[in-house]
Amino acid sequence: MRGKILIVEDDPLIADMVKRYLEREGFKVFWDSEGSSALRTFELIKPDVVILDLMLPDVDGFDLCRVFSQTETMVLVLTAKDADEDKIVGLELGADDYLTKPFNMRELIARVKALIRRKGKLIPKGSLRVGDLELKSEEMRFYLKGKPLDLTPKEFLILRKLLSNRGRVVSREEIISEIYGEKVPDYERIVDTYIYRIRTKLMEIDRATADRIKTVRGFGYRFE
Repeated sequence: MRGKILIVEDDPLIADMVKRYLEREGFKVFWDSEGSSALRTFELIKPDVVILDLMLPDVDGFDLCRVFSQTETMVLVLTAKDADEDKIVGLELGADDYLTKPFNMRELIARVKALIRRKGKLIPKGSLRVGDLELKSEEMRFYLKGKPLDLTPKEFLILRKLLSNRGRVVSREEIISEIYGEKVPDYERIVDTYIYRIRTKLMEIDRATADRIKTVRGFGYRFE
């Protein structure tokens, strides 16, 4: 079995087609047509990937995206909303990839497999400590002055990238590659949003550590 997939889609024809194709590839697939039931299924099965329609009958798909992205589950947004702004908002909320309807089934399968591979990047590559900020690899969590940081998976990857390259400017392109593997629309804005959130969470514990993330205008960020 390659992994568990949760489809959150209110169109039964689309859901059934996606489910059948994924099952042929060896995935264990679950389907919910409403967001409220999808939340319960999500907690029960802990899927590797969620394929999420943004236009659901009972809840806002963006709200679900925000909830799912707080976990280690990868989120693929599948939607008829094809405006770049909708894609950008989804990515800012934590989506890992997106496809717009109508879509090619082979491309969907390829993207799901790519997300499964990318999930492996969350595995810690060893402990790190810079000042009062420490990455405990066995827990896959950062601590600041002994207090755990409540980071999303993408925030975790970005902070680890900055600390691993302490003193060097890390470009926005490098950061976006770390969390998505490819460029996405308006990636500068998306990176800046994540950096803001990381700084805010660091500042809640220690402002001096938050201030060590320096903006290098026109290039990227550096952890001093």
